[in-house]
Amino acid sequence: MKTLSTLLFLLLFSTQISGEIFSQKAETFFQRALAHYNQDNLSDARDGFIELVKQHPSNQRTSAARFMLAKSHYKLKAYDLALNEAIALQHHYPHSRYISETDLIIGDCYFHQRQIYNAATQYARVLTSRADIRTKARAADRLGQLSGSEKLADSEIDNLKTDFNRAIIDEAIAFGKVRWHIKLGNLETGNKYLSFFLDHHPNGQFTALARQIHIPERTSPQPTPKPQKARYKIGVIAPLGTPSGEDLRNGITLARDRNPLAQIELIFEDSEGDPIRAARAAQHLVEEREVLAIIGALTSAVTTPIATMLSAQKVPLIAPTASDDGIASLSPYVFQVNATPGAQGRHIAEHAVNKQGLRTLASLASRDDYGRSIARAFATRAEDLGAEVLIQEWYEPGTTDYRRQFERIRSAGLALQAPDDLASAIDALILGDIPVAPPPPVVVDPDTVQLEVVEALDGILIAGGAEDILLITPQFHSALVSSQVLGSDGWNHDEVARDGGNYVDGAIFVAKYYDRSHLESVQNFVNAYRSRFGKEQNIVAALGYDAMLSILHGINAGGTTRDRLRDRLETLAEIPGATGQISFDKGHRENAWMYMLTIRNRRIEPYQNPQMDADGRR
Repeated sequence: MKTLSTLLFLLLFSTQISGEIFSQKAETFFQRALAHYNQDNLSDARDGFIELVKQHPSNQRTSAARFMLAKSHYKLKAYDLALNEAIALQHHYPHSRYISETDLIIGDCYFHQRQIYNAATQYARVLTSRADIRTKARAADRLGQLSGSEKLADSEIDNLKTDFNRAIIDEAIAFGKVRWHIKLGNLETGNKYLSFFLDHHPNGQFTALARQIHIPERTSPQPTPKPQKARYKIGVIAPLGTPSGEDLRNGITLARDRNPLAQIELIFEDSEGDPIRAARAAQHLVEEREVLAIIGALTSAVTTPIATMLSAQKVPLIAPTASDDGIASLSPYVFQVNATPGAQGRHIAEHAVNKQGLRTLASLASRDDYGRSIARAFATRAEDLGAEVLIQEWYEPGTTDYRRQFERIRSAGLALQAPDDLASAIDALILGDIPVAPPPPVVVDPDTVQLEVVEALDGILIAGGAEDILLITPQFHSALVSSQVLGSDGWNHDEVARDGGNYVDGAIFVAKYYDRSHLESVQNFVNAYRSRFGKEQNIVAALGYDAMLSILHGINAGGTTRDRLRDRLETLAEIPGATGQISFDKGHRENAWMYMLTIRNRRIEPYQNPQMDADGRR
C-alpha cells in the first residue's frame, strides 16, 4: 500500500510540474471536436476547440487543441484568427510537438495576407528545425512555388540564405520547383528540374524523396498494346473512370505484361459503379466476347449480382477487391482475392489464443456489416480454441463518446478479479464468533476515488475504421483496462500510427497488404509499378495484380477452358504475389493469407514472435 501511495504521489507531482493534468472531460471535448473537424464540420470543430481551451486551460490536450483551433480557423479562411492562435501556441508551448506544423500554418497565413517574405521566413524555419522530412518537404514545396512564380525577389532569397543556411535554402528551392511543376502537370519541365536537383544535391536531405519520383523518359504511362496472337481473352469489369478503377486496371495490366508468354488479351468494360451496367457487361463478355474468365468488380455490392449470374454460365469470376463475407460461397466459380472481415476475425483470434496465449477476451466493434462480421468470427473462433469472450460491445457509426461501452467492459473484467478485501474474509474465519466492532465509516469524495485497474481481461479486439480508432483508443486508455489491444485492417493506416501516439503503440492487428514487406514478390511489384506508371501503388492495384496473376498460374497449370481453369484455381497454393501470397483451398475459395502487424514509435511494422518471420507471417 505504501508503494502504491508513493507511485500516486510521484504521478501527481510530475503532472503538477509539467503544468498539465489529465482530464477525461477535456479528452471527451477534444475527441468530439476532432470528429467534427474530420467530417469537415469546421464551425462546430472551431467552437469545440475554443470551448476546450477556455474551460480546460491546462491538460493533456491543450496544445493539440490550440493547434487544431488554428487549423480550423485557417480552413474557414479566418487567417488573422489562425495566425493569432498559432503564435499563441508557440508562445505558451515552445516545446510542443506541433511547433513545426504551426510554422507552416503561420507561413500560409502570411501568404494569404500577401506578406510573402514573412511567409518564406516561416518556411525556412521549418527547414532548419527538427521537423520530420515530410514536413520539411512541404515547406520546400512552398518555397519552390514562391521562387518559381517569382513572388520572391532575388534579394529576398539571398536574405533567406544569409539568415538561415545557404545550402539548405538552395536545396529546398530546387526540390520545391521539381514537385511544383509535377503538380502542375508540367512533366517535361519537372523532369528537367529533377535532373538538375539530383546533379547538384546528390547527398541532400531531400535526395531520397527525389529519387522516388525520378522516372526518366517514363513519367507519362504509355498505352499498352495487346499481345499479338492472343490465345485467351480475360474480361475486366470496373468503374474505369474513377481513381480506384484506374489503379485496378494498372495492376491487372502490369501482371499480364510481366508474363507475356500466356498471350492474354484483356477486354475492359466500364461498370460506372452500377450493378445493372456491370451485369450487362458480364453478359456481353461471356456471350459475345467468349472470355475465359472475368476479373471484377470493385465493390462487393456490384460484384455480388455478377457472381450470381456467372454461376449459371459456369464462368470463373475472380473478385479482386470485394471483401464481403459469403461472396465466394455464391458459386463454385467465384474466387475472392481480398481478405473478408470474417477471415480477419478468425485470423486475429487464432493469433491471440495460439500465439499470445490470451484466454479472457472482449471486443468493441462498429455496428455495421464490417464490424459485426469481424467481431462475431473473432468470438466464435476464439471460443472454439478454448478462450472465453466475456463481452462484446458495439457502437453506431459516427459515435464519438465510448464511455458507456468501456464501463460495461470494465464491469465484465472486474467481475473476474479477486476482491481486494481478502484480508477481511480471512480475519472472519480466524475470529469465528468473536464479536468485533466494525471500523467507523470513512467519508469519501467520489471525485477523488481512483478507478481500479482491470487486469483480468487478457485482450480486447477494437474493430473499426481509422477515424474511429483515433477516437476510441484515448478513451480506452482512460478506462484503465490493462489488456493487449488487437485490431483489424482498419488499423493499417499511417495516420493511425502517426496521430494515435502512445494510445496505439503496441497494438497487434491483421492486414491484407503491407508495401514495406521484405517479401521479394511484394518489392518487385512496388518497384515495377512505380517504374511503369510513375506513381506509388496501393492495395487496389496490388489486389488487381494478384487477381490477374492467379489466372496466369491457372492457365499455365492447364486451365485452358472455363471448367479446367476453375479446377486449377482451386488448387493454387502459396503463389508469391503483390500482396504476399495467393492460396485457394478446394471448397474454400477465399485467399485468407494475411500479415500480422504492430505499431511501434509511430510506425507500422511487422509483428514478430518466435513463431513468426520478419514479415509477421505465421
